[in-house]
Amino acid sequence: MQEGSVSTFVREAKGLCVDASAALKSNLLLVLGSIAWWGSHFLLLWNVPIATLDSFMSGYDGRFVLTIAGTVVALGALALLAWRKPNLSLYAHPASYAMFAGCASLALVLLVIPSIVEAGAFAGAVGALLSGIGNSFALVLYGELHARMGYRFVPLACAVETVAGVVVFALLSQLPMIAEMVAAAMLVLIAAALYFTSARSPERSADVPAPTRVDMTVRSLVALAMLTGFAYGLLRTFAIGGLEAASMRAEMTSEAIGTCLSALLLVAVFFLQYRQSLFEQCLLFVVPLVATGMLLISVQGVSVVAPMAVNTGGFACFFNLMWYFAAVLAARRTRHRVTFLVALLFFGSQFGQLLGALVPVQFANAFSSGLMYMLLLVLTLFLYWRAKSLRSAAEAPNQAAALSAVYGEDSVSSQPAVWVKQFGLSPREAEIAQLLVQRIPYKQIGEELFVSGNTVKTHVRNIYKKADVSSREELLEKLNDLTKKG
Repeated sequence: MQEGSVSTFVREAKGLCVDASAALKSNLLLVLGSIAWWGSHFLLLWNVPIATLDSFMSGYDGRFVLTIAGTVVALGALALLAWRKPNLSLYAHPASYAMFAGCASLALVLLVIPSIVEAGAFAGAVGALLSGIGNSFALVLYGELHARMGYRFVPLACAVETVAGVVVFALLSQLPMIAEMVAAAMLVLIAAALYFTSARSPERSADVPAPTRVDMTVRSLVALAMLTGFAYGLLRTFAIGGLEAASMRAEMTSEAIGTCLSALLLVAVFFLQYRQSLFEQCLLFVVPLVATGMLLISVQGVSVVAPMAVNTGGFACFFNLMWYFAAVLAARRTRHRVTFLVALLFFGSQFGQLLGALVPVQFANAFSSGLMYMLLLVLTLFLYWRAKSLRSAAEAPNQAAALSAVYGEDSVSSQPAVWVKQFGLSPREAEIAQLLVQRIPYKQIGEELFVSGNTVKTHVRNIYKKADVSSREELLEKLNDLTKKG
C-alpha cells in the first residue's frame, strides 16, 4: 500500500473498531447466546465417544451423517417457506426458539442414552436427526439476529463467538461424558433464552449502503457453498478412515485448530471489507485453504491432521461468511430477506457435506481429493469470470445515485403503488420496473428474483406495453413525470 492508502486504511480500521465495540456492547445478550450455542455445538460435534457409539456403518460417522440429513431437510423446508413468504422472519415467532431449544436439548439426551443403557441404535439415530433440525433453526435465527446488529459487524462477531465457543468446549470437555452432555443441553437452553430476549429488543443498528462490492450472485454463492461443503464432508470421511478412537480424536483436534484459524480470517475480512468485493473475500480467505487442504491430503505420506485443519479453516470461514453474505445481499434490496438467503446458502452447504460424507470409503482417498482440488481451481476461474462480468452491475447503487441527481430523488426511489395504479402493473412487474430504472441487467434481475431470463424479458415487454414505451430511458422518463405529478 502507498502511504496515503495506509493512512486511509488505519482510519477505516479505527472507525470500524469504535463502531464494532458499540455494536457488540449493545448486543451483548446476542453475543453471549451465540457463545453458548457454539459451545454446545462443539461439545456434540467433537465428541469422540458419541461419534463412535452412534456409527451405523464401518467407515462412517453415522451421527454426523444423520445430523446433516436432518439439517438438509429442515433448511430445505425453511428456504421453501421463506421463498413463498418473502416477509417471513423466524426471530419474530416464539415457536422458532422452542423448536431450537426442544429439538437440540432432546437430541443431546437421546445421543447419550446408548452409553448408559442398551438402547440400540434407534435412540442415537433419532437424536442425530433432531439435532440437525434444532440446529437448522439456530442457523437461521443466528443470521437474522446478527443482521439486525448490522452486517458490517457480522464477521467480527462470528470470530469472537466461535473462539469463545472453542474455549467453552475445551473447559467442559474435561467432564465425564454424561455431565458434558448435560452441560451442552443447558447451554442450548441458555442460548435459546438469550436469543429470544435479544429479539425482543429494538433494532439498534442501521447499515449505510453496502461498502462491499457485490460481484457474486446468490447462485454462485450457493454453488461455492455446495462445493466447499462437499470438500469438507469428503475430507472428513477420509480423515476418519475407520472408527478407531485415535483417528477420530486426531480429526476432531484438527477441526478445532481449523476453527480458530477461520476466526483469524474473519477478523481480516472485517478490517478489509471496505476494500474487497465478495469474490475477493472468497478468493483470499476461502478457496486457497479448502484447495490446499485437498492438495495436501492427495500427497501420499502426509499426516491427515494438518490438511484437515487447513481445509476446515477455509470451510469454517466460508460457513461464517454465509451469514455476512446473506445480510449484505438482503441490504441490496433483493426480493427476499435474510431468512430466505441464510436458509438457502446453508442448505447448499449442508447438502454438499451430506454428499461428501456419503462417498463410499474406498473412494474417499488421495485420488478423489486431487480431483476435488482440480474442481475447486476450475470453479475459481468460473467465479472470476462471473465476478468480472458483474462489475458494472455491482455499481448499480452509484448509477442510481447519479440518476437521482438528474431526474430527481423520488423518480429512482420505489413507487410501486403509483405505477400499479397508473399503468396497471402487477406486483411482480412493479418490482422489475424498480430494478430496470437502476440499470440492473436482465440476467441479474432474474437471479435476484429467482426466475429465468425469458421470464424477465416477458415481464419487461408487458411493462413497456402497459407504459407505452420502448426502452428503459423512455420508461425512466415516464416514471419520473408520473412521480412529479404525484
